[in-house]
Amino acid sequence: MKSALFTLSLLMLAGCVAKPSRTPVAPGVRDAQIGLVDGYKGYVVAEGLKNPSFVSFHPDGRLTICDSGNGRVLVVDEGKLTPVIENMRTEYWKVYKNDAGKEVKAFKIGPLAAHWLSIYRLVVTDAGLKDGEESLVTIHVSSDGPSANRELSRTNSVPPTSTDPADKGEGNLSGMCVMPDGDTYYVCGQGYDGKSWVLGGSLSKGTLEPMFSADENKIDVNSPMQVVPWNNNLLVVYSGAGGEDDGLLVEWNPVTRKPVRQWKLTGLLDPMSIAQVPGTSSQFVVTDNNWSLTGINPGRLALVTINDDTATIRRICDRIYGPVHCAFGPDGRLYVSCLGYEVDGSAGQVISISGFSRQ
Repeated sequence: MKSALFTLSLLMLAGCVAKPSRTPVAPGVRDAQIGLVDGYKGYVVAEGLKNPSFVSFHPDGRLTICDSGNGRVLVVDEGKLTPVIENMRTEYWKVYKNDAGKEVKAFKIGPLAAHWLSIYRLVVTDAGLKDGEESLVTIHVSSDGPSANRELSRTNSVPPTSTDPADKGEGNLSGMCVMPDGDTYYVCGQGYDGKSWVLGGSLSKGTLEPMFSADENKIDVNSPMQVVPWNNNLLVVYSGAGGEDDGLLVEWNPVTRKPVRQWKLTGLLDPMSIAQVPGTSSQFVVTDNNWSLTGINPGRLALVTINDDTATIRRICDRIYGPVHCAFGPDGRLYVSCLGYEVDGSAGQVISISGFSRQ
């Protein structure tokens, strides 16, 4: 028990970064050919997923994956994918008309983020609902399997925050972080683009409320995707408009709810997540999804170093299809969820990358 709790405390500090261990969290199935630069090595550690999103780690170190399009949360247990939560609600993120005028449903999503609070307690974003109906649910994960799980608590949802009829409330809750107190949390909302929010609240009180608005602080870039704690403040990565070079990293003061500094992520079209490199103070890996509504493009991973004025960006790889979320495991490897080669297919993967210990 002491070992598990110690690991948990490490994971919750500094954006879920933990000290390296000797063995991989998840043994690789095979090498990943994703265009990595010299010095890094990639391994496929999970596959057969549908639109996987958040990756995190159980207190005992097991890799945990939001298999979003299948409405499941999985752990990699001795090389096997084992469901710990099943049958969560799902929806299609977008319905559009193709060139032939036919209605197409795209990007089926369900649970978009999950974080272990203890050995048997997992908080999950219930993101497979309509905007304005989503919430965070805390679940007791039973050792007897998903059918024996119990819902312990649930937050409120967030209704429209503007008078625009297009504003239906907050949805697609993703990029969650739980603070070291195990109760305070922040999560990114993807509701109405005209007024984007980072939300937050208390798990014990069941609260969820708007916290930081880019639009109210004269920040033109919307779509917050990931929030992580950093230097007593919070870092939020904004993806901006799909396919445009407008990605942004913003440091927020959680007390004043005001931006402190901003960094342009030049050359990253659709940054979706950020993970602090273990043992560094201002170096991060950022996933660039290179997003498209109608297909999956080759994306990138970048090593981003920030100082007072600028962000230095160095590519790590450029042939990883649809990278979404990333996090460093207790083995020092980076774990990245990827959509795979096709929209709403079962080619989603999680890839681990080694080589960061030399940074």
